[in-house]
Amino acid sequence: MKQFFAFALDFLFSSSAAAQHFEAAQPSGREHGGLFAVPGAVAGEVAATARDFATFRDKQWEILTFAQIGAATADAETSLYNIRNDPSIREIGVSRFFIGSRPDAHKYIVAGLVEITVEAVAGHYLRNHGPAHKWYWRAVWTLPQSFSLYEHTRASIHNSQETLGCDAVGQECR
Repeated sequence: MKQFFAFALDFLFSSSAAAQHFEAAQPSGREHGGLFAVPGAVAGEVAATARDFATFRDKQWEILTFAQIGAATADAETSLYNIRNDPSIREIGVSRFFIGSRPDAHKYIVAGLVEITVEAVAGHYLRNHGPAHKWYWRAVWTLPQSFSLYEHTRASIHNSQETLGCDAVGQECR
């Protein structure tokens, strides 16, 4: 009987000790939903966008981004030319709230960098994190940059067709 109790005690203790599972405690201050979760994710997406832009990984997105940069540059150049040559011309688009009604070149550059960066990161995020198997998603990623490309192209064409300093009859144009 003594052997039976020794065997039973040995069986009970050995099986319970092997079945225990220990989990490591989380260090304090390491929450996944903490204060810096969203800024960290945004910074990670900006870094991924910059990496893909520098290494030419996605040709369609690169072409759209370069076209957007070209249209924004043409818009800024034609706007600056008109503002320099005609003192009565003012910026009238939504951008006047950010750059003023008579901006100079550095305001256009800073606003353009911010705008194109935000739209390129949004397009990159939509392209890489969306449901690719959905039929409508194939074009959704192009929307932020395509809208900006259209607006800058339209504005640069409008700016290039301005008649500077002309009277109503077309006389005395500069």
